Amino acid sequence: MTMARLSFILTLGLGFCSFAVDAKGLWSSTPAAYNQIIQQAYPIGNGKLGAMPFGSPGSEQVNLNIDSLWWGGPFESSSYNGGNPTSEQYQYLPGIRDYIFQQGTGNVTQLLGSGSDYGTFTVLGNLTIGINGVTSSTTYNRTLDFDTGVHTTTYNANDGNTYTSTVFCSYPDQVCVYELTSTGTLPSTTVSFENLLSSQSYLNLTCAATNIVLSGYTQYHSDWPLGMEYYAMARVISSSTASCSGTSLVIAEKSGVNSFSLIIGADTNYDQTKGDAANEFSFLGVSPVKSVQDVTSAAASKSVSTLLADHITDYSGLMSAFTITLPDTAKSAGLETSVIISRYSSSGSGDPYLESLLFTYGRHLFISSQRENSLPANLQGRWTQQYEPSWGADYHANINLQMNHWGADQTGLGELQMATWNYMQNTWVPRGTLTAQLLYNAPLGWVTHDEMNTFGHTGMKDAAQWANYPASAAWMMQHVLDHYEYSQNATWMTAQGYPLMKGVAEFWLSQLQPDEFFKDGTYVVNPCNSPEHGPTTFGCTHYQQLIYQVFDSILSTSTVVDETNTTFLNDIKAALVTLDKGLHIGTWGEVKEWKLPDSYGYDFKNDTHRHLSQLVGWYPGYSIASFQGGYTNATIQNAVATTLWSRGACWARLNATDEAYFELRYAIDMNFANNGLSMYSGLAQPFQIDANFGLVGAILAMLVVDMPQLNTDTSVHSVVLGPAIPAIWGAGSVKGLRLRGGGYVDFSWDNSGVATAASLTGRTKSIKVLAKNGNVLTSV
Repeated sequence: MTMARLSFILTLGLGFCSFAVDAKGLWSSTPAAYNQIIQQAYPIGNGKLGAMPFGSPGSEQVNLNIDSLWWGGPFESSSYNGGNPTSEQYQYLPGIRDYIFQQGTGNVTQLLGSGSDYGTFTVLGNLTIGINGVTSSTTYNRTLDFDTGVHTTTYNANDGNTYTSTVFCSYPDQVCVYELTSTGTLPSTTVSFENLLSSQSYLNLTCAATNIVLSGYTQYHSDWPLGMEYYAMARVISSSTASCSGTSLVIAEKSGVNSFSLIIGADTNYDQTKGDAANEFSFLGVSPVKSVQDVTSAAASKSVSTLLADHITDYSGLMSAFTITLPDTAKSAGLETSVIISRYSSSGSGDPYLESLLFTYGRHLFISSQRENSLPANLQGRWTQQYEPSWGADYHANINLQMNHWGADQTGLGELQMATWNYMQNTWVPRGTLTAQLLYNAPLGWVTHDEMNTFGHTGMKDAAQWANYPASAAWMMQHVLDHYEYSQNATWMTAQGYPLMKGVAEFWLSQLQPDEFFKDGTYVVNPCNSPEHGPTTFGCTHYQQLIYQVFDSILSTSTVVDETNTTFLNDIKAALVTLDKGLHIGTWGEVKEWKLPDSYGYDFKNDTHRHLSQLVGWYPGYSIASFQGGYTNATIQNAVATTLWSRGACWARLNATDEAYFELRYAIDMNFANNGLSMYSGLAQPFQIDANFGLVGAILAMLVVDMPQLNTDTSVHSVVLGPAIPAIWGAGSVKGLRLRGGGYVDFSWDNSGVATAASLTGRTKSIKVLAKNGNVLTSV
């Protein structure tokens, strides 16, 4: 896929005296408009459900999403096969490889597949709340509070009343809650569901005494309703005056009654555990009707205050695990969010308040868009107002899905990644094992490519530059290792993390080929395409760096999980000896993207392609920066810097504060809409959430260097605090930064951005914590 601002975010990761302020929420003095929901509304969610309140006074709406609501896949075609060929294609591989080694480049035409019945994430619909007689307001305010995860709208209406609507989505109770209160008697209010984008013949609207229902299928076929079934209910509580008017629920006016509340629940019959051969890759679960009725009934039996208290306890427990406090040099505290964002300029001095606000916002979005019982956040997190969002709001895994996780473990949100591990285990491994056999003749292991849906699409699509990317799972294994290193959860690693890594390692053990082009004794990937860039060739450095990481991760964790297969471990050790590690410095001093000689013309100066794939081992990976000593090696640092001057990149890990901070400012200036969500093309739709999450990772890279060590490295683990903190963030602080090996560190820095004090909590393994000037701040 194309991503105009991707390189800006990669550049990020890669003192002024002022009072420090915690940026804790968003607010606006105008409603979010229907035609600009995704650029103006403030999203909330509980992992499975996403919600975006919008609309004018007296006609408020809540846009709703369900994590699993997709059309396509086996719910569209009973012959859907995850993009795999119908028969073996690996017989073409020897010829493909020979041609590439002889010519330097080639093609994988015989291995390409299609995106037939691939499907898309899709909107559930809108919940509308209409207040009789209210058409305008004299004052208006809507807020999203990052301490509570609660969305609140308050306005003084033309009927003389002040109305307040409160919306939150509770993970403990698995519902969203809408409450409306008035300072006077509440006028007659109408509550209804709608979805005007879907075919009306596919859906059904009903009303009962205390609830309304939106239900249906994503599509119908002539013989039977093959489409995915969905069911949503809004159940009224705190009102004794509800009745039906057609398919709408009317809360009649009653003297002295000034409020009512709605419990909103929704689900589908998708079941990710049913995506294996034993279940014929059907992903077909039970009808959601009873579960939604039960969940909403249980929530409705509680008071709104109890629901709210339980929600806040859950949400705030996650949000408070990490805090960043920066000075308010631009005097932004108290200003409307859209004003702060619209006045921000990359050519200016920056705004630490906004930068910390967007950091905290990224953590809110992660908490709201994936939980243990949900699917992981997709290209749009958990939010779309569209029937068919761009790229299906799917899972692009040549950087986008990875970016979603850049800020999780270090900021105390690591356990929320359980959604990702389950998704990979349930939807990637079963069909990916078949893909490995059909396309690559792999006797063991599994593979995925770039674009994945929720139905186990592990085969290639139809264009090599996008589709020929079998390194996606290898990159995701970086996050598996990260989660273990930060959590130290050996039970999880043994049961789930290591088996995922082992399957990827087994696949690559069978695929590496002796380099017949250079005949240098190394083993390389053939064929390969660097993500969305350049030719089909061999030895793409991006792949080599990631495989290096996977193999070393196996060895570094094998004792943790009591791996008994010594043959496998010996094969990994032997492969590491001959593996091309993916670090090649070219004729003009660059880190090369392709092993091919520069004379072929693919590595050239001033290449502004959005992907920076040859630097994955520098940032966000570590095979160059750590395993090959790059962080302290001048030759490698110069090569990285040379590459960056030509293309922009991972400045923070070079301790290059000015460059890292400029790229942070540039990304915010060019791609963040007035509600703080990142847009794809400047400030224009579509929305892509990866930059929101990528910004969290980028700021973390400016705050800390904390990399894995080679499995053979027994030295004390060292962490550098504040490698690229700009002076404008002077006298700031961080609390709750998680560390590899367990525990966390709180630290602060002086007016020039140099860390001066640090304290460790929960750390038992040896560690040395340093400032970037080399001063030891604390140790164990």
